[in-house]
Amino acid sequence: MQKGFIPFAEVKRAVSLEAILERYGLLESLTRKGMNLAGQCPFCKGSSGRQFQVNLVKNAWYCFGCKAGGNILDFVAQKEGVTIRTAALKIDSWFELGLVEEKGKPQAEAPAAPAEAPAAVEVPPAAQETLPAENQPLAFTLKTLDPNHESLASLGYGTETLERFGAGYCARGLLKGRLAIPIHNGRGELLAYVGLALENETPRYLFPPKFHAGLEVFNLHRLMEVAEETGPLYLAPEIEGVLRLSEAGAVSALGLFDGSLSQEQEEAIVGALSLYEGFVLVGESFADRTIARLARCAPVSWVASVP
Repeated sequence: MQKGFIPFAEVKRAVSLEAILERYGLLESLTRKGMNLAGQCPFCKGSSGRQFQVNLVKNAWYCFGCKAGGNILDFVAQKEGVTIRTAALKIDSWFELGLVEEKGKPQAEAPAAPAEAPAAVEVPPAAQETLPAENQPLAFTLKTLDPNHESLASLGYGTETLERFGAGYCARGLLKGRLAIPIHNGRGELLAYVGLALENETPRYLFPPKFHAGLEVFNLHRLMEVAEETGPLYLAPEIEGVLRLSEAGAVSALGLFDGSLSQEQEEAIVGALSLYEGFVLVGESFADRTIARLARCAPVSWVASVP
């Protein structure tokens, strides 16, 4: 008799992610804080000791380096190099769940778990452009940025907020006369500085010419430090929204760059979302298709301005 239907939902309910990690001998290498674990990613082996995050309450995991994540089925599938269905069969065998129905003729495979890649959706024109594999890290840092400069008062940010983001007034170069804000990738590598206008200058944001914004999500790397926080994940359409959310005490906040959403950004956001208890869009500058695409991936709430 061949093995037929395997109920994915029941497999996920029956076995905890902690039990899977223990079976692979990974628990001892992870740091525990409450019901959260953090450590080096078992897949990409990144240099950060916190980029792999586990939420034991939600039985979810995510790596801020390789941007992979999901539930126990996704973990085993990636670890073993097999399909989701084969991963479910392995878990059923390992833990003697007895959930596989023996059939003379195999039935159609059960629908994939929600944490798998979302169905293809229409991509906004800006996100259809061909992007390189990644932005290259900078070989320098701007060491003279001044978060206390009197010209920054018009923006309304506190010095503590600017220092938290490593931002400050730029007195020379391409971003002269603007608030220079560092941009990092999910691994925490510095990629670029964006210049925010202090008055009604055009453009509002000034990016370096070789930086591809569609590959990055602003503030993603800092979630490695705050993923144990309870509450929702906030998403702003632009960088300023993240700064204002931080000023208001919402540290679990991500930002796009112009309200539009690329496939790379969507995958990173949906992966990080698995660690949180809700998803809140904050701001009025999201492209309509951005909201529609995110709503297909997870239940979302929306507020017009920072709470």
